Amino acid sequence: MSEWKKYEEAVEKGPMSLLLKVVVPIMVLIIGASVLMFIGNPLKQGARIVNKTIDADNVIYNYEWFKKQFRAVGAIDSKIKSQAEAVVIFKEDAGDRSDWTYSDKDELSRLRSIEIGLKQQRQDMIANYNAKANMANRKIFMGNDCPDYINPN
Repeated sequence: MSEWKKYEEAVEKGPMSLLLKVVVPIMVLIIGASVLMFIGNPLKQGARIVNKTIDADNVIYNYEWFKKQFRAVGAIDSKIKSQAEAVVIFKEDAGDRSDWTYSDKDELSRLRSIEIGLKQQRQDMIANYNAKANMANRKIFMGNDCPDYINPN
């Protein structure tokens, strides 16, 4: 029996038979294609993430970033220490506070503001470092000579 004959018989049996013969297979195909696309997309996106993460430029960038940032935090620690010493030296050199002029008080305020600014900058640097150190797609490139976490205190 030819395929066309089957459809003619389905029409003779009524609309429900024709519906089952024509619409249901089309719906099954549409649903099946949708399911395959739904399953395939996350797999495709996962492959894109891996390719972007393991890209040579990305690997080098992240490796170098952790090294530089860790050393930059150490450098700013030295700057903070030097600035704190500058405040102490100024206070010693300026003598008794009751004898200070307005410019002496202004200079102390300036020196302390610099110290506070450096400390805030350090906090930002550490927060950025720790955030990136917790990112799975970056942490794998830290190497062994950089810590997983820098204590902000």
